[in-house]
Parts: sequence; C-alpha cells; structure tokens
Amino acid sequence: MQADEQERTDARSRRRAQSRLAVTTLARRLTAERGLTGFTVDELCEQVGISRRTFFNYFDTKEQAVIGQHEDWLDEPAVAVFLAARPDGLVGLSPTLMADLAELAITHMHLVGVTPEEAREFIAAVDREPQLLRAFMNANAEQERRLTELVARREGLPADDPLAQTAVVLIGGLVRRSAETFFTPGNAEPFDVLLRRHLAAAQAIFAAAP
Repeated sequence: MQADEQERTDARSRRRAQSRLAVTTLARRLTAERGLTGFTVDELCEQVGISRRTFFNYFDTKEQAVIGQHEDWLDEPAVAVFLAARPDGLVGLSPTLMADLAELAITHMHLVGVTPEEAREFIAAVDREPQLLRAFMNANAEQERRLTELVARREGLPADDPLAQTAVVLIGGLVRRSAETFFTPGNAEPFDVLLRRHLAAAQAIFAAAP
C-alpha cells in the first residue's frame, strides 16, 4: 500500500516537473526571440496550457521561469537511488561515488530532455538579456550546494567537507564538458556515452598519480 502511494506521489511530482519544464522551454524561446519584455505571463500560460495561478505556484517571475526551477534540477527518485547506493558498513568514501554522481546527472539529462536547439535558445536568451547570467550563476551555485549536501549525507561527512565539495566540482566539470560536446552541431554521440568517457579519463588520470 505504501509503495503504491509513493508511486502516485512520484508520478505527481514528475508531472509537475514536466509542466514547469514546458514553461521554461517556452520562456527561453520567447526571450531569445523577443526579450523578456516582449511577451507576457498570460501569453506564456496560454501557450503552455496552464493557469496564471499555476505559473506563480511554479515561478515568482518571468526571469525565474527562464532560468528554471531548482527543484527540477535533481530527480527525487534518482536521488533516493544515489543515497542508497553506498554499501552498508563501508569505511571511507564509496568507490562508486563518482560513477553514481554521473548516473544521477544522466538521469537528470534524460528527465529534462534538453535538445541542442533548446540549449542554443537558452544561450540566445542570456545573450539578449545579460542580467539572466547572474541569475543562472546563482541558481547553479545553489544546485552545487544541494548536491554537496547530498554527497556529504550519503558518505557520512560534514556538509562543508572538502571531499564532498571536490566530488561535486569534479562531476560538474565533466558534465559541462560533456554537455558542450553533446550540444555541438553535428555531434551524434549520446550524453551518457560522453559523460562516462570523460569520467573514465578522469579516473585514469587520478589512478596514474603517485
């Protein structure tokens, strides 16, 4: 019974996330085309098929809609899998920590389903409205903070432990490099393959260190 209720809760959460992502995708495209003042919240809601009230349940401003809701940056079921992946009774860092972080990123990318065209629209939106860059950087910093807390929680470390912070910085760099290649025109390789390849290269470098 509890499992069924959890599945329903997860399904509702995913539907809300998909609705928010639809708003963000359209907000980015409209901002790239017209600028932030070139469209209204009502127009956005009408095209996505939600009410104005629902919009403001998701976002405080149009700017936030363009950046996206930080709640959607980590898939809760995937987070639960990540936290449970550490073996019981293990002493020290999990040997699969970086691989598990990569899988968390891959799950997120699949959930968000960002296409190269949408990535270009976001870049165009930021180019047109430079103030969005600071908002995006703040959102990214919050995302790193939340992910660092998850790593520390899973590994039994203090929230500000350098090991947790470094793990997040490393995976963030690998994700960004993989995403850059993934969104490059003409690329045919999936994000999963690119990220796992970059992770394997990083692991080889650290393994070779004295």
